[in-house]
Amino acid sequence: MVRRDDANVGGPLAGLRVLDAASLYAAPLLASLLADQGADVVKLEPPGGDAYRATGFWPLVARGKRSVVLDLADAGERAALRGLVAAAHVVVVNEPAARLATRGLDPDTMLAVNPGLVVAHVSGYGADGPAAGRPGNGTMGEAFAGLTHMTGDADGPPMLPSVPLGDAVMAYAGAFGVAAACHDVRVNGGPGRVVDVNPVEAMLHVVGPTLVSAAAGVAAGAAPPGRLGGGLAGSALRDVFACADGGWLAVSVSTPRQLRDLAAVVGAPAGTAGGELGEAVRTWAGGLDRAEAVERLAAARLPGAPVNTAHDVVTDPHLRHRQALRTLRTPEGATVTVPAPSPRTAHDPATGGAPQAGVLPTAGQHTGEVLREWAAPTHGPATHGPAPHEPGAQEPAASAK
Repeated sequence: MVRRDDANVGGPLAGLRVLDAASLYAAPLLASLLADQGADVVKLEPPGGDAYRATGFWPLVARGKRSVVLDLADAGERAALRGLVAAAHVVVVNEPAARLATRGLDPDTMLAVNPGLVVAHVSGYGADGPAAGRPGNGTMGEAFAGLTHMTGDADGPPMLPSVPLGDAVMAYAGAFGVAAACHDVRVNGGPGRVVDVNPVEAMLHVVGPTLVSAAAGVAAGAAPPGRLGGGLAGSALRDVFACADGGWLAVSVSTPRQLRDLAAVVGAPAGTAGGELGEAVRTWAGGLDRAEAVERLAAARLPGAPVNTAHDVVTDPHLRHRQALRTLRTPEGATVTVPAPSPRTAHDPATGGAPQAGVLPTAGQHTGEVLREWAAPTHGPATHGPAPHEPGAQEPAASAK
């Protein structure tokens, strides 16, 4: 049995071997989502460790992973990498193919070593097309896909969200693509392939409702949809409202029943809608503490939620009951909080049980261990390929700073 230092062992993807050979945030986050579901994910790091170890993003992209350090300038360690590729089911990369080729990590080279491999190739704008060579990230994806233009007040400039939204959406889209490709390879007997994932096309699904009408507007020569503040095209009422205790309440209703019942709850005349209903909600919310406003809406089967601060989130009793956050330990013994696996599978210890504390790896901590395990006959390669060469004196390497 493969030994894992992280407590998240088992799960729907147990037995899936994933080599995370990517850098930065979005692509390694894709691999983290696979680890959340039980995959054996190995983080490939250069000598000295991944540059993201020095950032606050590291716990999010290192959780549930083992660390292997290889110096790919060394011929013997490039051979070790080929062995890992031969034994893997999935490899995640995020550099242009020409640059990957210098390290033996381009899709063509890896598929030649392992014809059944699924390669998740993350790029800024996709593998081909006029913009294919541009540097990109989640923020560029938000802008390019049209979300930034639609975000902000109607009379103000476009706004970027204060979170890496495009990166996270792309990571989830990429994880789904990997799972689908693995099903085809391992269940249907399909060939290995490249999963072409990028934040622009992932974000198109976020702005999809606006694109449906915008596409027709282009043909008619209409102006593009503008910014709606907190509103949403096609939604009758969507906004945030200040409460008496200084908290904020989010409300979003769209159906005739919801509009009718919301007007009744806030004391507005029957048939009140649009801006008049919004003002009635604003007056009503301003006279109540936030918790009471949320409860009154819930009692009427209306969607209303507190606008939580980050402090609210980490102390919220519902999220604590759901065990939606988990605690990790750094190699130095400090603790850090990260999201628990989502989605979760009921009754599964990895994704549906109590999220237990894991330990973030030091750089190269598992190099010898992984090379031995992935080369062992009982954990044989996904397809026939060269056995990995185990370099000397690689475990453990220097710990994270």
